Amino acid sequence: MHLAQPILLASDGWPRCTAGVPHPSVLIELTTNTRTTRTGFCFLRACAVAASVASVAGSTLAQQEQSETQWEREHGIQHEKRLLDNKFVAVERITFPPNNEGFGYARESEPARIVFLRFRAAEQDATALGGWRFEKVSFFSREAGRMIVPPGAGAFRLVNIYLSDQPERAPVADDAVKLDPKHNEVLLENSRIRVVRIHFAPGESGPMVDKRPRVIIVLTDSHATVTLPDGHSEVRDAKAGTVYFGNAGRQATNNIGTTPLENVVVELKSK
Repeated sequence: MHLAQPILLASDGWPRCTAGVPHPSVLIELTTNTRTTRTGFCFLRACAVAASVASVAGSTLAQQEQSETQWEREHGIQHEKRLLDNKFVAVERITFPPNNEGFGYARESEPARIVFLRFRAAEQDATALGGWRFEKVSFFSREAGRMIVPPGAGAFRLVNIYLSDQPERAPVADDAVKLDPKHNEVLLENSRIRVVRIHFAPGESGPMVDKRPRVIIVLTDSHATVTLPDGHSEVRDAKAGTVYFGNAGRQATNNIGTTPLENVVVELKSK
């Protein structure tokens, strides 16, 4: 599966998607406040293309990928294509240098649904993800049709989460957002996902709650324990920038570290 492809702007100022998008996706965007300029900077097209539609304008999928890799190399783009891959999600990370003039999407034919989580530079912020600080979340849908980050946004990083199968229905009687809103803030919700920011100050803990299958994006180095229904506890240490998958289950979280525990969690809703 081809996850993302950079393209030049079309004549009307928008990038064009030349293939259908069979996979809905969640897009996490990080931007810095660095401002440098270079004309003619290209844009990213986030299109999932299956092998059955690999031939576009006479090119094979392998030729496309080779061309895209060369394009990314020429523009200083770092593209990590397989951070995570299972039956529910495929995750990639793309880091763009601070020399772009903006960033845009245009969709044609079955556009994906995309969640944008934007981060900006925060070098003096101890809770920042490697110098990136969370700014806002927005949603890109087929109804919206287009979305653009204006020129001068600076360097940015994207973590793209492509949604595949939905998990089987599981009980979520003890919902963390309802039982523990102090530590669980809903950023975005629709029929497929719920995006929650989790934050525990040093020494804080939460009640036993039900967890959906989810993608976890770690914002801060953390040292915590989780207590499971049988009463035993496990240490959960994480490094800022880590992306991993969590299965459904019950747990209580305790931040035993000396710094805040901050994560953004993309929960997958059931069928």
